[in-house]
Amino acid sequence: MSPCRQVVCAGYMPLDVIVTDDGTVCHRAGGTAANVAAILAYLGFQALLAGLAGDDYGGDILAADLAAAGVDTTHIHRSGGMQTPRLIHSVRSDGHSFSYRCPACQRALPRSRPLTIDQARICIEVTPRTDAYFFDRANAATLLLAEHYAHAGATIVFEPSVPANAEYLRRAAAVAHVIKHSDDRSVGGLDDIGVRPRDGQLRIVTHGDAGLELRNGTELPRCFPAARASARDAGGAGDWTTAGLIAVAVTTGSMGSGRIDDAIRFGQALAALSCTAIGARGLMTLTRRTVLGHAKRVMRDGSVAAAPRFPRLPQTNQEKPGLCHTCVLPDVPIRTGHGVRRVTAA
Repeated sequence: MSPCRQVVCAGYMPLDVIVTDDGTVCHRAGGTAANVAAILAYLGFQALLAGLAGDDYGGDILAADLAAAGVDTTHIHRSGGMQTPRLIHSVRSDGHSFSYRCPACQRALPRSRPLTIDQARICIEVTPRTDAYFFDRANAATLLLAEHYAHAGATIVFEPSVPANAEYLRRAAAVAHVIKHSDDRSVGGLDDIGVRPRDGQLRIVTHGDAGLELRNGTELPRCFPAARASARDAGGAGDWTTAGLIAVAVTTGSMGSGRIDDAIRFGQALAALSCTAIGARGLMTLTRRTVLGHAKRVMRDGSVAAAPRFPRLPQTNQEKPGLCHTCVLPDVPIRTGHGVRRVTAA
C-alpha cells in the first residue's frame, strides 16, 4: 500500500448514536465523509475533514472522537446555536436500520447543514494542495473545494448519496475522477440528466454482499464478487471500500491504473472485516497491523475465515442532567393547558 500524503474530505458528518439489542448506547462521529477521513487517518494518512457541527454537547463528542482517530478537525466549524446532526443506528440480531428520530425521547433529530462558501475558502487558503479529495454531497462549497483541488492536481472521488440540483451534479461529474454509489440508493440523478462516464473516469456501483461493478470510462463494466463474511453490522462497510480504494490506488495525486483492481479488492476485504464489528468504524478498535494482516488473508481466500475478536462496545451514554441519555439533545420544555412539562428520555 502506497499512502497518499494527504486527503481532504467534506460532506456528511453526523453524530452516530449506536443502539444495540442489549441496550448499549454508543456515540461516534459518523457519516460517509467523516468515516472515510477517520479510516484513512487510521491507515496512516494525513486526513482533514471540513464540515459544520453545532456548539452543543453532541458536537463536542463528534469533534473529540475524530481528533482521537487522528483526523485534523481544524475545519470542522462549530456554529453557535446549531444542534449537531444525529443519526440513530439500531444494530439488532436481525439487521441494521437507520432513523432520524430518537427511540428514547421520540424527537426528530437535527439534520445536516452544508459547509459555507466562506468556510470552504478558508480550507483552501490553509490547505491549498492535497493528494486526494473526497466528497459525498454536491453543493456550492464542496464543489468549490473539488474544482480547486482538481486544478491543483488532486484525485477527486465523489460518492453521491442524496439528490442535488442538475447543475451541481454536472459540475461534480465533470471534475470527479471516481464516482461511486450503492445500487440501493439514488445515484443522485446523474443518469437522469444524461451524464455518462467519460474516458478515464471510474464508475463504481456497489451491490452489498453481491459485490460491485467497475466501469472504466466507456468500457463494459467488470464485476468484483464480495468477500464473504458473517455480518454483525454492515453499516459503514461501503466507507471502508472507498477508503481502501483511495489508500491503494491514489499516490501523490494520481490514480494509478495498474493498481485499481488491487485497490478495489483491498477495499472489499476491509468492508468484509468491518461487517464483523459493531459500528461503522468498529474495526478501528483493532491495531492497524492486525487489520492489514486479516485483510491480506481475506484477499487471498475470498472470505473472512475467522472473525477478529473485538472488545465489548463501550457504553458512552453517561447520564448528564438535562440531556436525553440516548440522543444527548437537551430536554425541551413544552407548554400545555396544565402548565409546563419537559420532553425527556423515556
